[in-house]
Amino acid sequence: MNTKFTQQAEKTTIKILDIYSPSIDNQGKVIKDCNDDFELDNYLHFPIILNHNKTQWEDANRYLLYRIKNDQYINSQTLDSIAIDLRDFKRFCDCEDVDYLTAPRKILRPNWLYRKYLIDQLNLKKLSANTLKRKLSSITGFYVWLINIEKVEFKFKLWNSHETFISYKDEYGFSQNKKVIQKDITTIPNASNPTLDDIYIIDGGKLSPLEQSDQILLFKALQKTRNIEMELLSLIALTTGARMQTACTMRLNQFEKIPTEKEHEIRIKVGFGTNCDTKYSRQNSLFMPKWLYERIQIYINSQRATNKYKKSKHIFDDEKLQYAFLSNRGTPFYISKDDSYRKLYSKPYNGDAVRKFISTTLKEELKKDGNTINFSFHDLRATYGMNFIDFYNGSDDKSNSVTKVLVKLKERMGHSRLETTEQYLNFRSKYKLTQNAQNDYEKFMRSLLGN
Repeated sequence: MNTKFTQQAEKTTIKILDIYSPSIDNQGKVIKDCNDDFELDNYLHFPIILNHNKTQWEDANRYLLYRIKNDQYINSQTLDSIAIDLRDFKRFCDCEDVDYLTAPRKILRPNWLYRKYLIDQLNLKKLSANTLKRKLSSITGFYVWLINIEKVEFKFKLWNSHETFISYKDEYGFSQNKKVIQKDITTIPNASNPTLDDIYIIDGGKLSPLEQSDQILLFKALQKTRNIEMELLSLIALTTGARMQTACTMRLNQFEKIPTEKEHEIRIKVGFGTNCDTKYSRQNSLFMPKWLYERIQIYINSQRATNKYKKSKHIFDDEKLQYAFLSNRGTPFYISKDDSYRKLYSKPYNGDAVRKFISTTLKEELKKDGNTINFSFHDLRATYGMNFIDFYNGSDDKSNSVTKVLVKLKERMGHSRLETTEQYLNFRSKYKLTQNAQNDYEKFMRSLLGN
């Protein structure tokens, strides 16, 4: 896609967006009055979109304001993702001379023209099916606002809607049906094939649990890097199932407990009210092995950790609210969504340093010994779930039924649906079946060739 402009639409970020209603006093000075249409006085890291000539794209920016007006807790990363999708849509419109506010012919509806472009990108393998769906969802939300709130009228309907039912399992494992409204604009036929995902676990993305042999190789390589922070963060994910945002935002006060001799694991509360982030701020508990808990206690009292805490700009009234793990510069690897110091950063840290460490330092260390393991930090969470299932499958204790094991794992991993947890139970059998089928097929092919 080539633009006719020398400059393209861009997204930028306002560190702190003050929300108020301006008025003029008797001396002609601007007064910032409270705006009670919003439930907040400011928003950190608010994205705005600029046209190719550096003027504001008013419709898009007002839509983003509408989003925080109706959901004050919307995650800044979510809002930023929507803004990026809107920016890309504006670039498409500018390039193709598409007026996003008109539909002179049915075939020229702007959202459908963009849909066709995205599908072309998908077919060229320049776009994933999930990204395509997300972008269409973002643009459709924008048009819903234009039509319903801004009362913009189009000559032709931008989509057709119909009711349908989806089935799911509730938190107790019972099948339920839910009525949803589907729009044809966001329905992509054959965008994914469930059978192709059999060797993955869908849990916040496509996850691939590591085999035990790979886990051993991974931690041998981690030890060779001498990066104790990355080693401990990886151990937290592998032994508790914590997501990156949770492991990286754990605080010193969560490691104050003195374990008793009888305790084998320590329960640590995370989520809302703990300063330690979880997905959607759900309250949950991590069950950390005693040996790891005590190892982290040794670390946070070490000179290495103390030096990092001294460098930190994040100075809390209670020093025990400091992040347990900091970079060499004294910055968090992942800044908590409720951290008042988020305003110091144009782009808050969100785990990029951890991802870069894995993709460069750790994988290079693995290659030195001739090992190649393709994985992400989030795969360690999936590995925890798989290890949990494997342990109970191999246990001589038959008092735990399959349902009991699944419910226990569901609680530990903080899943909202039992269906997500069930994937861990099904993964091993599906993986073995696939491997056996492949091996049998290869033997057959070799026999044909006389090998």
